[in-house]
Formats: sequence, structure tokens, C-alpha cells
Amino acid sequence: MRIAGDLLRIAKGEVLGDSWSRQVYSVDASHYEISPAAVVCPADDHDVEQICKYSFAKKVPITARGAGTGLLGQALSDGIILDFTKHMNRIVKIEDDHVVVQPGVIKGVLDKELKKRDKFLPPDPASSNYCTIGGMIADNSSGVHCLGYGNTIDFLDAVDAVYSDGEPGFASASRFDVRMEKLAKLLSPHVDVIKSGYPTVSKNSCGYRLDAVMSDRFMPHKVFAASEGTLGIMTSAKLRILDIPVYRCMMVLGFEDLLGAVSAAPTILKFSPVALEMLDDTVLSRDRTGDKGCLLFVEFAGDSRKIEARLKACREELAGNCSVLEYASDEQSMAKIWRARKGALNDIMKLTVGSRRPIGLIEDTVVHPELLADHAASLLQTYRENKLDYVMYGHVGDGNMHTRPLVDTGSGKEVNLIQRIAGIVFGQVIGSGGTITGEHGDGLARVGYIEMMYGKQITSLFSAVKRLFDPDFIMNPGKKVPVQ
Repeated sequence: MRIAGDLLRIAKGEVLGDSWSRQVYSVDASHYEISPAAVVCPADDHDVEQICKYSFAKKVPITARGAGTGLLGQALSDGIILDFTKHMNRIVKIEDDHVVVQPGVIKGVLDKELKKRDKFLPPDPASSNYCTIGGMIADNSSGVHCLGYGNTIDFLDAVDAVYSDGEPGFASASRFDVRMEKLAKLLSPHVDVIKSGYPTVSKNSCGYRLDAVMSDRFMPHKVFAASEGTLGIMTSAKLRILDIPVYRCMMVLGFEDLLGAVSAAPTILKFSPVALEMLDDTVLSRDRTGDKGCLLFVEFAGDSRKIEARLKACREELAGNCSVLEYASDEQSMAKIWRARKGALNDIMKLTVGSRRPIGLIEDTVVHPELLADHAASLLQTYRENKLDYVMYGHVGDGNMHTRPLVDTGSGKEVNLIQRIAGIVFGQVIGSGGTITGEHGDGLARVGYIEMMYGKQITSLFSAVKRLFDPDFIMNPGKKVPVQ
């Protein structure tokens, strides 16, 4: 209560230090539970600066929180939690090609406002109706349409932030603060190592995205994407937006089994869909008893009716390998179909019974799509050999497989088993040029595997970047870089 009492004298926004509030904020969408010392709903940027100055002086950890949809404990801490959803949730402005928002803006709210102007921000995670833009940046979220448009990091154009000592900062490609100048000097001697040390897959939220920072030009603002609030507290962000496509159409394809479905992905990709998603019967049968097989959801979009010709050509190419279960080209029907796919994670999370639950340690791997069938076959063999029930779905167009074994977390034997499996699976993925973390971040669960992913040279750069921005390791400690 002492920390909460101190914060009451500092912040204009609400300060919550009672046991009930601390219990509410002790959990997120992961299986972790950590009770914070206090929770603050900052009223404005000045509040954030003052709270950071306090945490810096007292060496109290500080963690930014959006809607708590993180799957790996990203927003959990025993220090101060900043909840931006109550006050710092404004859409500051919408222009023709960009939007400026505060971190607590709900993605679904932004979507509705952009739609009025025939615009959209393409990253659309399954939690879009309640996740925040700040959280999406922190995790570099993607979603079903990132195949055609890209990930959150690709749309991030500028950031305003507060650093660990309470000093405000700013970063874009054309204008950035002194700390970002130091970042450039730190990374410049290591450009070749960075360029050769990252996977070449289409999505990645493992570690710090230094490859995006040191691209063709210095892009300092992108260091915040996938950083999980470990480098600074974002107070606003500028994101690029696009025109909503004039034409869209989609089909749902039914395959006999998972391997048949993922084997078809490279063929489908030749026709340039904007989304290619998979639901296996391990997910489907939870809702529709007796369903077997595997579904692929394929969407095409563009500004001419040529997209319908692409869909038809794709369907003809696949003739004999699958059946077309549904076709839609009107918005209402397509929205209904996508709701079924986006609801997969919510349905899976309901499978928890006592200490038996779907564990997400290996649920976000990415390999090149042409390697996905081999990757899926290896996962299935691992599950069979270890007699594990599982669920499987994912963004197969990106080679991003979401899979969770059902594990008794109360059994030390089963916990050790999933950790051993993770080491094997991650080793195979890394060896094939993929990533262990496509879009869900590292959080508490995967921080210990980051060096396995990148090796000592790049992870030592991660530590140096962390020390540059947060020398006392008080900003969301334990994520991205181990506490030192």
C-alpha cells in the first residue's frame, strides 16, 4: 500500500492498491499469475512521466498494460501496472493515409471509425474487438490478413514514448531524439550481423526487431514494435492506413486431413490471396460433434474483378484434392465465415479442466510455407509418440502454425515433457530458417529460448539495447532480456 499511497500524490488518474484490484490485474490471457504492487490508470502523458520518474527513483518495476490479451504473461508484474484503457484511449486524428492514436484505443473501435472513411488498419488479431493498439505494437500483432498486407510493425510510422527515467522521447524515420541517435551508433557497426541473423519468414515477434530498425534506412520507431514495453512506455503512435479494397471474395475448402490441407498451401499462394487460414478438426469438433477433416479459408481482395478470376483459377487448380464448402463475396457472409475462424482461440481456451489446459509454449512457430507440411507432420508425430491430445489451427499462408498440447500443469512430469518437446520443436524450426514466435510475443514463457533463436552475438545486442533504454531493468523486467 505504500507504493499506492505515493502514487496517489503523483498521478491525476486513478490509483488502485486494494487487494481486489490487484487480484484482477494479476492475470492476463496466459496461465501465469503475478500480483502487482499497484495499478494506475494514467490521465495523460504527464502522469506517465511522473510515474516513470517515481519508479526510476525507487527502482520499482513498471509495466504497461492494454486489454490483458497477451498469451504469455507480457503484461504481468509485481511492480506498477499502467492501464491505458480508461483515459488514454483517444483517436487523436485520422488523415487520408495515417491515424494517430493513444495506446489504450481498442482496435475494434478504431476499425469502426476508419470504416466510416473507407479506410482500414490491416493487422486484425482474433482479439480485435477488445485488444488495444498499444498492445498490438508491443507484440507486433498480425492476424488473418497479414499475408496480404503485413504486420503491425509494417504500419508503424512514429512513436511518442516516455523512457524509464521519465524523460519524454520521440521517434520516426525523419525525426528522433538523442537516445535514438545513440541506438544508431550502437547498432551501426553490427549491420551485417543483424541482416544475416534474422529469419526470412514473413512474420516474427521474437526478441527485438533490430532488422527492421536497421533496414535500408534507420527506422528507430520500429524498435518499439515487439518490444513488450521493455524499452519505453508509448503514449501515442502514428500508423499508416489503407483504402478498403473495392472487391473481396472468399471460399472455404474442405480437406480430408490436416496434412492434405497444409500441403495445398504453396499451390494456393501462387494465386496471391490476402488471407489463407486453417482450422483442423481438433478445433472444429469442439463445436460440431462428428466433424472430421480440415478447413482452409482463402480470401482474395483488390480493386478490380480480376480477383474473382484468381479465385476460380485457384479452385480449378485444386480440383480433386478438396471440396468447396462455402463461397461468399458480400460483406455480411464473409464476416460470418471469418467469425468462425477468429473464434478458434476462444474455444480452445475453454478446454481447461482443473490443471489440465492447452499450453501455448510452442503455439506460434513460423516456417516457410513450402516446409509447413513437413513441420506439421513432425508435430503430429511428436504428439502421437508422447500420447498428447492437442489442438491445431493457424495462418498457414505465412507458415504460422498455432498448436497447443493439452497438459496437466499440476504434473511435474508433464511440465518437463512439454519443455523437452519445446526444445526439439524450436530446434527444428530454427534449423529450417523459421522463428519460434510469429505474432504472440515472447513474454515470460519464451524469453529463455531467445538466445537459442538468435545466438550469442545478437542476444548480446539485445542486452545492450535494453541497457541503453532501461539501465536499471525496471521496465517490464523478465521479458525479452533476462533480468540481470
